[in-house]
Amino acid sequence: MNPKMQVSDAAEYLGVTIQAIHKNIKTNQLETSKSQNKMYFGHKTAKEIFKLDILPTCFTWQNLKGGVGKTNLSFATAARLASYGLEVLVIDLDQQGNFTQACGVDAEDKPVMFDIIKDNINISDCIINIHEGLDLLPSRIENALLDNLFAVNGLPVDRELKKRISPLKKHYDIIFIDCPPSLSSSVCAATLCADYVILPTDPEKFSLSGLQITLNEIKKNISERYDIHVNIKILLNKFDGRTNLSHQVLTALLSDEKFNSKLFKSFIRTSQEFPNSISKGTSIFDSLKPSTAKEDIDLLCHELIDLCKKDEM
Repeated sequence: MNPKMQVSDAAEYLGVTIQAIHKNIKTNQLETSKSQNKMYFGHKTAKEIFKLDILPTCFTWQNLKGGVGKTNLSFATAARLASYGLEVLVIDLDQQGNFTQACGVDAEDKPVMFDIIKDNINISDCIINIHEGLDLLPSRIENALLDNLFAVNGLPVDRELKKRISPLKKHYDIIFIDCPPSLSSSVCAATLCADYVILPTDPEKFSLSGLQITLNEIKKNISERYDIHVNIKILLNKFDGRTNLSHQVLTALLSDEKFNSKLFKSFIRTSQEFPNSISKGTSIFDSLKPSTAKEDIDLLCHELIDLCKKDEM
């Protein structure tokens, strides 16, 4: 995996000319590469180009309904945020370990969250570097036993993960927690240590009812029980402008206040590029070829960065 930030994309985001970026690179002797007459750079140069000033922020990715593209989205988004010079950590809590596999990591002999809690292991010692700016706490099937661990040992749901994850904000700008499709004790614990919950949904039959059930469960089992406000953001994925169902779901999301007020401005169009890149062990940003998938994820990253800015938190 080798995500790239093009000079043209950096200029557009910063609202400056391409020549201004080139001057910055030359003046500060920053490292760049060139391919197909396109200049690009990696994480270290991005830190100097963007100099993003944000508050460390934790996001969970979750939905009671599986198959909404959660891992594809979080994987592409994490890679792109690292390309903006941010330090990103992804904590894979899903026992299927899809994010872990997407990173090409075999977690069979590596500690996961279940081991960290059961054996009281320092979480920092279990984090793996995937690429410059992107680290991972992997997952494997044993994480399915997390909820039993909470129940049998009477672990405090509101503190058990938080006491381990919150200190990591000293080292990371963005923390993603990739959750299994449930609202179990472990997912509840992840939600309680997150600043935002991202709920991907897709334009399929019953998707809105599944979204409503998720919102109700978060309100009942988390907001009301622990007397906290949960910041929820809804992300429409797999939008296909050729189908009536996609337009119907988008219209329903926009017209319903309980959804519309939480909806990202960005939505992700359907694209085979997401699963194709993962199957190759790459991110969609490894290639310099323009695509709708890159455009959509980049716009989503802009929104996430804005959420993390100090005047927005």
